[in-house]
Amino acid sequence: MSALLLLSAVCGVHAAPAFRADRNYPDLGLRFRVLANAQPEPLAQAKTYSYTFTRGSESFQRDLFDPTELWLATQHAGQWRDADGNVLVLGRPTHLFPVIESKTKHVSREMFDQAMDDPAVAFAPDNPEALTAWVARFADCTPRAPERLRTGFNLADALFFPVSESSRLVYAFRVKTRGKDGAGLPSDWFCAVIRIGDSTPKAKVRQAFETQFLANVTWLPQSSAAVTRDVRPQTLTPVPASGPPGTPAVIPEHPSREAVRKSIADMKDWWLAETPEYLFLSDIRSSAGKVLVQELQKTLPALRAGFARLVPPFKAVDEVSVLRIYESREAYQQYVGKAYAWSTGLWSPMRRELVIQWQGRNRDKTLTIIRHEAFHQYLFYASAMIEHAAWFNEGHACFFEMATVDAKNRVSIPENPRVDYLMRNLDKVTRHLPKLLQTGHKEFYQGSNEQRDLNYTAAWALVYYLRKGAPAEKESAYAALPDAYLQALAQTRKAEAATAAAFEGVNMDLFQRRFTEFWQRGRNRGQRYDPFGKLTAD
Repeated sequence: MSALLLLSAVCGVHAAPAFRADRNYPDLGLRFRVLANAQPEPLAQAKTYSYTFTRGSESFQRDLFDPTELWLATQHAGQWRDADGNVLVLGRPTHLFPVIESKTKHVSREMFDQAMDDPAVAFAPDNPEALTAWVARFADCTPRAPERLRTGFNLADALFFPVSESSRLVYAFRVKTRGKDGAGLPSDWFCAVIRIGDSTPKAKVRQAFETQFLANVTWLPQSSAAVTRDVRPQTLTPVPASGPPGTPAVIPEHPSREAVRKSIADMKDWWLAETPEYLFLSDIRSSAGKVLVQELQKTLPALRAGFARLVPPFKAVDEVSVLRIYESREAYQQYVGKAYAWSTGLWSPMRRELVIQWQGRNRDKTLTIIRHEAFHQYLFYASAMIEHAAWFNEGHACFFEMATVDAKNRVSIPENPRVDYLMRNLDKVTRHLPKLLQTGHKEFYQGSNEQRDLNYTAAWALVYYLRKGAPAEKESAYAALPDAYLQALAQTRKAEAATAAAFEGVNMDLFQRRFTEFWQRGRNRGQRYDPFGKLTAD
């Protein structure tokens, strides 16, 4: 018994954080050791806060941002996490945190960029007070007077900043470089923050970092950087039919594209693919995953045209749609957080990105998740960020999740597998329709799995009937309900009011009867009906 207990105790002990395996990071001009068995973590998109401003009788929306988050993105140089939750964050001081005069807590990108252009916030590498102020903001701590460390052969400067946080270590260092004339020069300052996620004593992690990381970090000459750079080609979308052969698709610049590209610079396991409408970033290593993204590059723009045909944008949309696809379940859960750890994909309006967990060999499931969430993403932008009724939003997302796109970019909408649940519970779903129309988002997702199945099935079946069943059955009044809802939403900006306005005057008993009759006898006509006409993305 005692032997078994001892074995159990030994197996439960985590290995202390270690820094192994030298790697080149050309964009930083450094060669160093990251956390052993760690994976790189791209920085998340900055959170977006939508404000409504009023000028006279007119109102308009603006996207604003937390200036601290914008600043951190400009100073962030890399981040790695091991299986025990230990994290190494690397920063590169270029600017002090700017002071921005604003009437709101959040600021526009333009205000932030203007503040960063002020010469007063340029980082002065030889100013100790500036370095301490920068470290305090970047590491989110209150550092005490730094301890100067031995520099050895490779380092020009090395400082340890004592902090009160028991699970955090903070360092600043500069490596020795060589100028074109061969003279020795210090590099830029770098800051390393180690967040201890396991129970390893702080002193032990400090010893490991100083003997394994600091003792080995070196300057990477530009000639070596050019040779060792691992640049992955960006596969562009197929050439539009109107363009001459061989003409690449034009990728418009956008702050989101710039932020995403910077977030994975020097990350060997991460790569990008782009179209004019979409930006994909992923750490999938297999060829199957990359083939899937290439398929998305071809089909998602066509599907987006299908979204726009049925749900025209309230105004021109110039936002880039970002899709982040994780290979591992653990990395996906770490990124989305505990509240959404149960999910396999979600649209984050605040982060302005679609986050997906790759389903490995189950290609169809991955595509289903992406098509579903991509509609949520489109609807957010197309409707000027106005919240939609759950029945309309989730119903259309389920409507499009089984969409197919042929070689000529024609979109087709087959029945959803939820039809099996629907036909087994047709009376129950039909009775649920009046309540569904009044169900808010929070209530839609709450309750038991059975209740959620009922909500999703009813929402899909309702939208399928309105988009394919009613027009196929010549029920023009019912077929017009989605457009009536959208018109009312644009005017009222309130989902509940828009639903009430669209269904005003509708005899619900008769509507439920027609809905039931379609699913019992009209499915074949609905399957043949094309809600897009001859829709293509050409």
